[in-house]
Amino acid sequence: MATVRDGQAALALRLARHLLPGGGTADGNNVNGNVAFSPLSVHTALALVAEGARGDTLGQLLDFLGAPWLSDLAAFAARVADDIVADWSASGGPKVLLGGGVWVNASRGALRKAFRDTAAGTYSAEAATVDFQKKPEDAAKMINDLIKRATNNLVESVISAEDIVRAETDIVLANAIYFSGRWPERTFHPWNTKPGPFYRLDGSFVDVPFMFSDCDQYAMAMDGFKVLRLPYKQGRRTEYSMCIFLPDAREGISAMVDAITALPGALRNAIPKKRVLAIVKLPKFKISYECQFDRVLPEMGLRLPFSRDTADLRGMVETDGKDPSRPAFLSGMVSTAVVEVNEEGTEASAFTTCLRGGGLGPQPGPFKFVANHPFTFFIVEEWSGVVVFAGHVLDATM
Repeated sequence: MATVRDGQAALALRLARHLLPGGGTADGNNVNGNVAFSPLSVHTALALVAEGARGDTLGQLLDFLGAPWLSDLAAFAARVADDIVADWSASGGPKVLLGGGVWVNASRGALRKAFRDTAAGTYSAEAATVDFQKKPEDAAKMINDLIKRATNNLVESVISAEDIVRAETDIVLANAIYFSGRWPERTFHPWNTKPGPFYRLDGSFVDVPFMFSDCDQYAMAMDGFKVLRLPYKQGRRTEYSMCIFLPDAREGISAMVDAITALPGALRNAIPKKRVLAIVKLPKFKISYECQFDRVLPEMGLRLPFSRDTADLRGMVETDGKDPSRPAFLSGMVSTAVVEVNEEGTEASAFTTCLRGGGLGPQPGPFKFVANHPFTFFIVEEWSGVVVFAGHVLDATM
């Protein structure tokens, strides 16, 4: 379990690095473009694909996800379903919803019963055979309705009938997660929110509303950056926090993400555990971000599941349908994430070097955490170590 947990956190950091401007993907070329995604959603979706993979395709998926065996992924998914995904809002805690599905084109053949049972029982995912060619509108509606339900209506549409037809679709994988958490009382008061400059990577700045706090907070200084941990009101068996990583230099976000990506367990070791008197200025922000993971993941080395020629997903379907010369492959994986942070808390949804320091050291006064330039955030369930959401705020007005 610990190995898969560390693999999930490592995937979160690799994706965060890859989606930065210049990090590797075309989606990251906009220097002021914000980023938000759910590492848990991506990890869960790929784990479900692994259930239907065989041979080298399965091996590559296990390596990519950091899991020794397929059974380890299933055990991790069961732990997530039992302990991470729950609605604690009645008692003031977070509300976390996770849902997804796999839809296979009828021409590829019927879904295997074992795969259907695993999808429904372990991953709480729909698994169905549909006719993408003759009824693309029905297929698109089925997928979008599931995503809309799973994200509490924050994400209404992720795929169109035209997308399905144009892609010569074999298999569509959709996975959605919703998170809503509130800060404890007196974390941020709306009457303390005031405008101030936020400096972007291109050297320009914009005036945005900054939330303010001057009480005890979980914070610490590292080598070249600071970390602030903001706990949410908790559920009975969960401990969710937003962890914000702020580089000392205005243009230092890339070097900072490199640092926290360098070593296994770095993210877990960089989360503050002690409270200190801190002055916090954090911009309110809302991010809406769409990512074509069927483009991003092959760039990061996960190529076989998306290969028309070499994908081996024989564990998903009974036969290769009307064209046995070509095996089914994963032809679409899209993530749309929405994250909003304000004085009340956070609402979010998504369709997934050696660190030196660790202490504050001598301080002339209260610890200052002024997030007036690009920073990175992670929403983490701390008891399990699962990274639920991640992103970069490069322009607080977007």
